[in-house]
Amino acid sequence: MFLIRLLVIAFVVGYCVWFISNKVLGRNLKIARVIAVTLVATSGVYLLLGVLSYLLEG
Repeated sequence: MFLIRLLVIAFVVGYCVWFISNKVLGRNLKIARVIAVTLVATSGVYLLLGVLSYLLEG
C-alpha cells in the first residue's frame, strides 16, 4: 500500500510538471525549469519524510 501511494504521488507530480511546462508556460523555459525543480525538490522532501516516517513508525 505504501509503494502504491508513492507511485501515485510520483505520477501526479510528473503530470503537473508536464502540464505546466507544455500548456501554461509554452516557450518560457527558464520559468519552466524553476517550477520543475521546485516541484521535484518538494516531492523529494515529501518522499524522504514519508520513507523515514514509515521506517521509524513501522
